[in-house]
Amino acid sequence: MKKNERLELIKKIILSNEIETQHELLSFLEKEGLTPTQATISRDMNEIGIVKVPSKSGRYVYGLSTSKAAVIVPQPLNLSAIILEISRLKNMLNIEVVPGNSRLLKRHILNEFSDQIFSLVADDDSLLLVAPTDATAEALQKRISSWT
Repeated sequence: MKKNERLELIKKIILSNEIETQHELLSFLEKEGLTPTQATISRDMNEIGIVKVPSKSGRYVYGLSTSKAAVIVPQPLNLSAIILEISRLKNMLNIEVVPGNSRLLKRHILNEFSDQIFSLVADDDSLLLVAPTDATAEALQKRISSWT
């Protein structure tokens, strides 16, 4: 199967099922006859723009980011529920979030402030935002804090 076909299949699976983990996604792909590695799935998810979103049942599941497709969940994005703490050191912000939500917040921040950010790195429960100047970091901290 070609990469584009695999990406379309992943989108279809994500949109049709409530997938909470990459392992669950791998199980669905294996049912379709594919055996990609976890690293391949992770790269594909980043390319497609898959993020964790709240489901109708209240759990966080994979969905497509708003920059890649229409939101598949009817609830509004509630950033105050996922941002735990924001701290600043000079031109850097550390943003702690509820585990599993950093990719969602990263997409939202990049959509809003990409021209003001030097770099933005996310892991499972935090983001490190590097601004070009201390003043920019301070302004971004105020703007992002206003979401909570």
